[in-house]
Amino acid sequence: MTVNAAPLPAQAPPLPGPEEFAALSPHRREEVVRTTPGSSGWAETVRITLMLGRPRTCVPGMLTFALGWTVAGGGVTGLFFAGLAVSLVYGLLANTYNAYTDLAEDSRNLPGRVWQVLRIGHRRLLWISHAMSAVLIGVSLFYSAAYVVPMTLALVGAHQYSFLPGRLKARPVTGLFAFSLAVFGPYLLGYFAAPAGVRRLTTDAWAILAFLIIWFVAKGMVKNIPDYEGDREAGLRTSATVFPDRLSAARAATVVTLIGYLSLTGFVLAGSLPLRTLAALPWAVAAFRQCLAMARAVENPAANAVLKADMLLSTAFLASVLVLRTPGWATALSVVIGAVILFGSDLLALDSRRKGDGAAAPRTT
Repeated sequence: MTVNAAPLPAQAPPLPGPEEFAALSPHRREEVVRTTPGSSGWAETVRITLMLGRPRTCVPGMLTFALGWTVAGGGVTGLFFAGLAVSLVYGLLANTYNAYTDLAEDSRNLPGRVWQVLRIGHRRLLWISHAMSAVLIGVSLFYSAAYVVPMTLALVGAHQYSFLPGRLKARPVTGLFAFSLAVFGPYLLGYFAAPAGVRRLTTDAWAILAFLIIWFVAKGMVKNIPDYEGDREAGLRTSATVFPDRLSAARAATVVTLIGYLSLTGFVLAGSLPLRTLAALPWAVAAFRQCLAMARAVENPAANAVLKADMLLSTAFLASVLVLRTPGWATALSVVIGAVILFGSDLLALDSRRKGDGAAAPRTT
């Protein structure tokens, strides 16, 4: 008697390797990611989530949370450390949401990043991001029931920066102000978290908010330059692609960057920041040199390397303003923790804008 064996379950085809994936056309890369389920295990999923979340870019948000907290009179407490963690996760989920929505652009600018999305799974990445949002809503209850409101508004802003119907990043001017939410959002969260009962911004608190927005709008203009060609090919209107060529966009970003850094002087003269914060101004010289380096970066990997250094510079400037504005244990600890995260993530390669992640083709000038 012959017994027919049960058919073996069909196995999913193996995922393409990084070289094979990079050889695909941008459209095909996007198609593969959208139609292929992820296959990474839990440990690999955590690592890829961190890579797509880019912890090094979340440190400025941690520092502005500390700035808002100390401006409101908060000290070193358990809720202060919880807030630093909240601001870190907030930055991570904003980046993972962006990695989920930007397959068309990233398939042209950062195929290495899109390959990481392929490994983790496109849909799984979305649900991980939603889970992080839910955790932040839950943690906000430890501050107060009313604190859920600013937390929810901050999360809506992070979501609508990348997603429809807002898709704020696709609006050249509005997108820059939405991008600055990465620093002014945590600043407001820090301010409203401490001390208990603070619900109204003082004149000085408003001035610091304005300074953060002006300064980080300039950061957004610099950030858009490395992706000029890919964004334009994908039809995305940004502060860079509205210019006729990449060099023109770089020159405009240089002017706005100098305005952003030097605006610190105006806020000091207005009495909103102490005179000693002017000691942070030498960073403006380094920022100007970074803008010149960005204008000269002809290839994508070189431009991404400049952008990586620019984030380090931006973090150092913000840390200087924080320490000079409100010296104390809270500011010192936030700077130390931020440095550990920034340099630790670099040491562990927890980033998706590394040298090998960008498009290999030379860029046009």
